[in-house]
Amino acid sequence: MATGTITRGTTPTLTFNINTTLDLTDIAEVWVTFKTKAGVTQREKTYTSEDVDIDAENNTITLVLTQEDTLSFEESSILIQMRLRLNDDTAFASGIIETTIGQILKDGVI
Repeated sequence: MATGTITRGTTPTLTFNINTTLDLTDIAEVWVTFKTKAGVTQREKTYTSEDVDIDAENNTITLVLTQEDTLSFEESSILIQMRLRLNDDTAFASGIIETTIGQILKDGVI
């Protein structure tokens, strides 16, 4: 996933490129967790396999956030991590990605 700002009240598509020899057709479970950094109101949200699109041919996992999702985070820094479990119970975790939640002038869903 390219790092950058996620703007509150938008619907970004986050694409995670899986650069390993993993066969994504063997994935049993995916977790993508967002967590605010220390110093702001603690907020954590985890999306699961039902929330993502797995493209085994292109080795990508895609998550589309809703306006409600991005509005649930305060303007701050946020940490993102993906964890995978394969059908043979082997588990993997990505490095932690840090990005920024950007502000909007008028709050709410449009």
